[in-house]
Amino acid sequence: MTYVPRVLICGDLDEFKKIIGDKPVEVVGQIDFPDKNFDAEYLIFTDQIKLTNYLESFPLNTQVMSAVAFAKKSFDGFFSNKALAVLVQVLNQKISARALDFDAYITKSDFNTRGDLKIALDCVGQNLFPIAENIYDKIYRDFDECKFHIFDAIILSEERSPEEFIDVMIQTNDATEKILLFVRKNSPLESWLATNQKIFAQVESFATENGAWCLIKKSVPPADVGIYIVTHKDAKLAKLPPCYKIIHAGHARAKNDFGYIGDDTGDNISRLNPFLDEVTALYWLWKNTTHTHTGFVHYRRFFTTKTNQKIYRPGEYVFNAKNLLSEAEILKLLSDYDIIVHTERLSDRTQLELMIYSTKFPELVALSEKVVRKHLTKNQPDYFDAYDAVINGYVCFLYGMHITRRNIFNAYCEWLFSFMLDATEELAAKVQIGDKNLIDAPHVYSRMMSFFSERMLTVWLKKNHLRIKTLPIMYRDDV
Repeated sequence: MTYVPRVLICGDLDEFKKIIGDKPVEVVGQIDFPDKNFDAEYLIFTDQIKLTNYLESFPLNTQVMSAVAFAKKSFDGFFSNKALAVLVQVLNQKISARALDFDAYITKSDFNTRGDLKIALDCVGQNLFPIAENIYDKIYRDFDECKFHIFDAIILSEERSPEEFIDVMIQTNDATEKILLFVRKNSPLESWLATNQKIFAQVESFATENGAWCLIKKSVPPADVGIYIVTHKDAKLAKLPPCYKIIHAGHARAKNDFGYIGDDTGDNISRLNPFLDEVTALYWLWKNTTHTHTGFVHYRRFFTTKTNQKIYRPGEYVFNAKNLLSEAEILKLLSDYDIIVHTERLSDRTQLELMIYSTKFPELVALSEKVVRKHLTKNQPDYFDAYDAVINGYVCFLYGMHITRRNIFNAYCEWLFSFMLDATEELAAKVQIGDKNLIDAPHVYSRMMSFFSERMLTVWLKKNHLRIKTLPIMYRDDV
């Protein structure tokens, strides 16, 4: 929706139209010489002497300008000194940490530094003058680059219809609980917001020259943390914090039932467990749970922040149930970061060489890699370079363990299973080892796709703009 400024003309109307050309405006009137107050968003002079005389009487008014200056000014927002001052005041008083300038509002002003702004501020914008780096902590080319991040508020300043505002709310829904919206006076959006105010948890209004900044707090469900401990045996974990749950991977083919959640109910791929190991439980979590924050750990490996204990091996500590990552710690970390993963592990072999070392079967690894590459290229071609960098690299986030917010978890799973299921089915149908099909071969061979799946979290993270928090793990060797 194009913003059309409402202007009052002081001077010759034909001269004004000649100067501004095809710039969209709504002329609300024409006068000889106004007083301080006028009913328009901008007061435009065609005579420079009259403008000078007016500003001597009423200085420091950015809503008053010459027709020449107006023609060269960008008006895809609602800029005025007072509107900017009110915005800064609201941000400093109502927002605690970081906001996103979705429409690059501040760069449309003539300011080049942060001024009195006390919080961190990021921006979505292209082709900005480099000096804008003095205003913003981070400049994203488009919202897709920061869609997984959390902001205390998102600033929307451009003219939007109610339908366009709803679209932006949906687009940014997972990124914030608060929207700081400029609502133009007497606009359709102002009427819509007045009618629909009750759908939000809170709406505060802060008046300025052209309308008001509205701080909208959305109604959001309380946090629901679900951390799943994947196992294929009796995990022997009786006392766990409430947010931890145990899930039995490969339950559809299991000989024993330990009373845990099985990965073979609802939408599931439990039958593929001989090929994918714990990844079948990951698929079940994706399709059958709705936690706002979810995580995936192992019956022998758990995240911790408490490292003042006996070291098991580099980056891993002896298990102590008292040192499990708590729900409070998880929520605090994921308010600052987007995902928690295990500390990167540096190897003296590439990831592909590690798989050969583990299986002692280079021909099977080569065939498996060819199948994975085929389906990745077909379904996720943008990830080809990241895949090559990881599979031929020496560093990886091991075990596929992670804790993150639901929208990130869903995005990762949607990506992973868009090609790994087809790759697994093809390899299972194609490979025969001696007189055995792959499913009946020794597990070190049948689980080839789980080796590749383990590396895929690193591939996905390499391509996406996430704030990553690495943590050590505690290791159990008693099961």
